[in-house]
Amino acid sequence: MKTCTMLTFCSLMLAAPIQAQRSMADTPSQTAEYYISRYMFDEAEELINQNIKKLKRKRQPTDAEESKLEEINRLRSKMKATERVTIIDSLVVDKNTFLQHIRLNEENGSLSTTAAFFNSPNAGAGTAYLSELGNKVYFAQKDENNYLRLFTSDLVGGKWTEPHKLDELNGDDAQNYPFMLSDGVTLYYAAQGEESIGGYDIFVTRYDMDEKKFLYPDNIGMPFNSPANDYMLAIDEFNGLGYFVSDRNQPEDKVCIYIFIPNETRKIYDTNLYTEEELGRLAMIHSIAETWGDKEAVAAARKRLQQARTARSTAKEQNDFEEFVINNRHSYTMLKDFKSHEARNKMAAWLKMNTQLKQDRKFLQTLRDRYNASNEAQRQTLKQQILKLEVQCEKTETAMQSEAKNIRNIEIRALNK
Repeated sequence: MKTCTMLTFCSLMLAAPIQAQRSMADTPSQTAEYYISRYMFDEAEELINQNIKKLKRKRQPTDAEESKLEEINRLRSKMKATERVTIIDSLVVDKNTFLQHIRLNEENGSLSTTAAFFNSPNAGAGTAYLSELGNKVYFAQKDENNYLRLFTSDLVGGKWTEPHKLDELNGDDAQNYPFMLSDGVTLYYAAQGEESIGGYDIFVTRYDMDEKKFLYPDNIGMPFNSPANDYMLAIDEFNGLGYFVSDRNQPEDKVCIYIFIPNETRKIYDTNLYTEEELGRLAMIHSIAETWGDKEAVAAARKRLQQARTARSTAKEQNDFEEFVINNRHSYTMLKDFKSHEARNKMAAWLKMNTQLKQDRKFLQTLRDRYNASNEAQRQTLKQQILKLEVQCEKTETAMQSEAKNIRNIEIRALNK
């Protein structure tokens, strides 16, 4: 893992600023795509127009070149609406492990691969977001047409409901990398399709409580999106930190994770104060230091980031679980404390049961809150769900008490040998 600062590897693998790059416009080997990827639109347009003239002289179609000009106009429009975002740090990591480096507080839910979440090795390359209550998951998997699509499922009675495909978001070539804000309404995800700037782009949609479906998604624009692949946006609301992931200017197996300060409301750069070249630098994130309008805010955010990283590391080092009393002489907080291999394995299984019980209890409280705010017809349905889940929790508690006693007896026998 590599930390990027100032003129960052995440932003540009080229050390030269855009001003110096302009001299390359005369190099015949450069293509329009090369200039577009570097937001050098004047150079790209000049090259495309030259190609159009050549094609016309040869009486050949110019549709492909003209579509590139349309793409440039679209990119210019997006660039003029670049959000003013303060980026405090960035990391280059392996593409297949980037989820592990997005440090969310547990109150913001958790991220994993779909395969790991459902313990299904054949689930494919999708990712999953689990809500902070542990009772709702959004995930990507292939549908009946073999396209990656977003699905959701609820935890009811200790079991996940049949996955529901978010059909209202269809129309893209692929959908993946979901993340839901704590409001339970605002969903971010990445998709490939006609609305993308290039490859995967990050989109946002909101759940309409009245219509019971998500609204038409919006491309969140630059600097989050680029002509490269931009995979995921996640926000740690507890620590006031945001993360987004991109493979812009990275080798094939690498991505960059940008850490930023989320805006309460969207703010864009004033186009009257910046040239197109300057806006291009900000849109492509040529240097994270160029985004630092308030250095005190950057310092405070970096401190929060360090505290978040330290808290996660310390928590892992401290213990695996709360104190588990064996007898009046022995109490354990780590799986490695067990002398008996059998007791250790049973304790690992017991911890999973305990995690599930906590999730069920949280969901039970959610159902009770919904019951209190519902009408009579809705209460009838909720009542059945509440009663069923209460019975499930009672059974789990009884089983856990019996298993805890069994674990103690096995460990005591091992200690007495």
